[in-house]
Amino acid sequence: MRANKIFLRYYPPGLALNYRAADNTDRLRHFDLLDLDVKTNVDALADSILLHELQTHDSISTSSASSSNLNSNVLDKPVIGGEVGLSATVTASSSQDTFSALKQAINKLQRKLLEPVKKKFYLHKRHVSHILPLTNVCFDRGGERCLTGSYDRTCHVINTNTAEVEHVLTGHDNVVFSVGFNTPRWSVSYGFWNNAILFSTFYSDKVVTGSFDATAKVWSAASGQCLCTLYGHNAELVAAEFHPLHTYGLATASLDGTARVYDVETAQELQQLSHHSAEVIAAHYNRDGQLLLTGSFDRTAAIWDTRSNSCSHQLRSHSAQLSNCVWNFSGSLIATGSLDNTACIWDVRRLDQPLHLISTHSDEVLDVSFDAAGKLLATCSSDCTARVWQVSGAMEELSVMAGHCDEVSKVCFSPSGCMLLTASADNTARLWLTESGMCSQVLAGHEAEVFSCAYSYAGDTIITASKDNTCKFWR
Repeated sequence: MRANKIFLRYYPPGLALNYRAADNTDRLRHFDLLDLDVKTNVDALADSILLHELQTHDSISTSSASSSNLNSNVLDKPVIGGEVGLSATVTASSSQDTFSALKQAINKLQRKLLEPVKKKFYLHKRHVSHILPLTNVCFDRGGERCLTGSYDRTCHVINTNTAEVEHVLTGHDNVVFSVGFNTPRWSVSYGFWNNAILFSTFYSDKVVTGSFDATAKVWSAASGQCLCTLYGHNAELVAAEFHPLHTYGLATASLDGTARVYDVETAQELQQLSHHSAEVIAAHYNRDGQLLLTGSFDRTAAIWDTRSNSCSHQLRSHSAQLSNCVWNFSGSLIATGSLDNTACIWDVRRLDQPLHLISTHSDEVLDVSFDAAGKLLATCSSDCTARVWQVSGAMEELSVMAGHCDEVSKVCFSPSGCMLLTASADNTARLWLTESGMCSQVLAGHEAEVFSCAYSYAGDTIITASKDNTCKFWR
């Protein structure tokens, strides 16, 4: 097998092999290394990957692959953080060269796991250009830009280094509630030679905003120009998300009781998903975009097959409205949170009943979030606490984060999963040690409820957004 490049993904650990197959076509095989740790035998893992590829690569098409015991699948683009390149002149000993570079790549992933976790952040910049409370925020993959939505009907594209506004996205007639970047596009920054470690540049070129005016808009991230407006909903639009692999696909959720799928390039509605009997408040693709998960105030979540426009499963267990629903990274588990004070974990192989019921919160569960590898689940509640659960293997409560004095409305993990970030109506965000539940830092200074928060992909920057009309960047 003639490997040309090895692409790395840091969070969660993974790599992709770009190689020339026997039929002289270029192929990309992706391997999730979700169980990689500092004790992993690198030689044995590299051997296992190469053996798997040598046995199967001649029978795999360029666009699809059967699943393996290494959780591998073909991607149409690398979604990773760096690359290891091989010499362009590969001789008959290329398998040994590939093995050496593969070990080098796995060692680099292991070293990333050993890097110290940033536990203390300092206020870097304060952004004050919105004139009404903020709603939701997010980073691009590089952490160099972020989006802020607001009740002032605008979305701001902000440079996180300077806190300067690059673009003000105007055109909505009501609150901008949902904001998001598309999946990054990739380009190699410079060539590769003699097994040297190389890096790729990546960028998101589109932004989506969802508004209470019942529309979504897609914008150029570079120019701030509106590329299209997506119509069809007849009530507030509260969630919008790009397809994870194809930038022309986009899903939305609305309080009109439907989710919809659009083609961004034509601005045409492709599918109307209308099985729910009440407001739809969440819509999330699984990692290959073939399934869409929606959550509703009708107390259920639904899984839709986007290829057949059909509802394949409806998840019924909660006795009150859902607050959120999410996939884990591999798509094997789903978590739902509800105003009935519980959260549920579902195994996609058996959806007739929850795999686990979390009932230790004493008030409404307002958010649920998996860590990058999908091994931990965080829940937060109106009871002023957040909790972390070990979901790989036996289900157990790992820690309780108690310290906020008002409801906790948002929770997210650091990229490595060692830290938990919470946002609260007590005007603060807090950082917690995942394993112990100890509060590491209080991010104070906002003058009203902190409604949203996010980590950058590298884990070196945090944004907190508040109803005091400001957001703060912490480094």
